[in-house]
Order: sequence, then structure tokens, then C-alpha cells
Amino acid sequence: MNIFARALLAFAAMSLFAPYAAPIAAQDQATSGLPADRDETVFVFGGPMSSGYFGDALTFWSSGYESNAFAGVGYQRFFYEYESFALGIEAGLGVRAGAGETISAEAWAGLVGRLTEFEFGPVNITPSITGGFSVVTDTIGVETARTAASGDSATVLYYLAPEIAVSHDDHPEWEAFGRIQHRSGGFGTIAHIDGSNAVTMGLRYKF
Repeated sequence: MNIFARALLAFAAMSLFAPYAAPIAAQDQATSGLPADRDETVFVFGGPMSSGYFGDALTFWSSGYESNAFAGVGYQRFFYEYESFALGIEAGLGVRAGAGETISAEAWAGLVGRLTEFEFGPVNITPSITGGFSVVTDTIGVETARTAASGDSATVLYYLAPEIAVSHDDHPEWEAFGRIQHRSGGFGTIAHIDGSNAVTMGLRYKF
């Protein structure tokens, strides 16, 4: 199967969730009390690309970095809530670029799981994680070297984005967050490659 067929199948699979999001959201707001002003979000974020692997990026204070950077925008809609857990869909577009590098566009889509906030006075902390598929137009930085070494394509890979967000009671519609933008082959299920990792910070608006 060529890389374009893989990309088409990956996003077709994720799009199957879209028709169910709106009716489930309406039902859950009536039955589980999911606040209407918090079931959709838009966000912007960006940061440097790590020269290490996923585990290195998680310890961002000691990770090595490339001169390349990532910047992107995204959208989320939460359609299900059970006790302290909320589930939704996420999609986004981004650009990866650096001096002397080919500009690489990235698109991703997947499911996002979020815990309800941990409150510390007026400050709220919300952990979440997004998992799905990522498609890029070209490799960049260490991803290029890893692709050449493995012999696999990195056009379509799994997407994983652990995140911690912080908000304040005075303006609960706004969140600042830190997130790892990770692409990989899923232990060889798509490719034998830890593609790329960006250490990012961003701002989100909830409506």
C-alpha cells in the first residue's frame, strides 16, 4: 500500500467519528451536565523540535534541541463525559521549518481524552492526551536521518500528544498549556521509527 493510500485510509477512519460527535454532545449536555461553554476549543501552539526521542522530549529541561521549530493550530470538540473523564475529537494543521530545511506541513486527527481540573485555589490544572494519525508533506531534521536509517516512510505515522493545561477562575475560557507533539511508527506497526518530537507551549480558547 503506497503512502497516499495510507494517508487516505487513516483520515477516513478518523472521520467516522465526526457524524456522532454532535448528537452525542447534545445528549451528554442534557444528561451528564457537560458545560456548554467548554465542549469546543480552538488553540495555537508552537516550540522547538527535540533532537532526542519521545522520552527525551518528556524531560524537556534536559532534552537536546534542533534549530527547527513547529507551529500549529487545532480544534477540539468533546462529546462524552463520565465522572472525571471527557472524550472528544481533535484535528489540527501545522508547519515544521528551520534554516536550510525543506518546509514540512503536518495534519493530524484523533481522539482526545481529558480529566476534569485539579483545583489549587483559583488555579485549575487539566491533563489530557490526544492519539490518532499524523500526515506530513516531508521529513525534517532528525526525522529525515531516522527515516533514511530505517528505510521506512514517515509520511503517515501515529500521533500522540500528552498535555498539561493551566487556567484561572477569573477567565476559565482561556488556557495556557504545554504539549509534546509526537509522531512515531507505533513500535513497528506502521514503521520502525520514532519520527519527531516538538516541545511546545500554547494558548487555548474554550467556547
